[in-house]
Amino acid sequence: MTSQSNPHAVIASRSKRSILHAVSIAAIGLAVTAGATTTTSAASKYSSCSSRGGILSIGTEYNLASQNTVWVTNASFTIERNGGHHNNVYLAVRTSGGKTVWEWPSRDDIRGGETTTKKVRKRIPRSSRPYLKGHATFDVTGPDPSCAAYINY
Repeated sequence: MTSQSNPHAVIASRSKRSILHAVSIAAIGLAVTAGATTTTSAASKYSSCSSRGGILSIGTEYNLASQNTVWVTNASFTIERNGGHHNNVYLAVRTSGGKTVWEWPSRDDIRGGETTTKKVRKRIPRSSRPYLKGHATFDVTGPDPSCAAYINY
């Protein structure tokens, strides 16, 4: 008796193929997922500084990408406890050797209490020990105080 004349044998054969197909797809998906989680690691960090009542809070989002690099996606800042209309902010991604990879200087028009996010989109070798620098000059009566905050990647 051949398998074509036995309907139970045909169904069993198709079931085995379906199961093997499903298992192989699941294995491929698991391998891709495992590979994706080991090659990149998304993270975010925050830091702040203050001077004469004004506070600068900075943050960044990045991925520890493959090939020993850091993929910096964005940088953000907020000025707190200072409602002035003429604060200044400077953001820069730099290497430990002093090279500026990305920078953004504001005009003299940053209002306190508002969060601003800037896209960075830079890939930097981890060996260069990159960091984000945020510097603010606060708008107050009299001499304007300033402070700087740093985040190491």
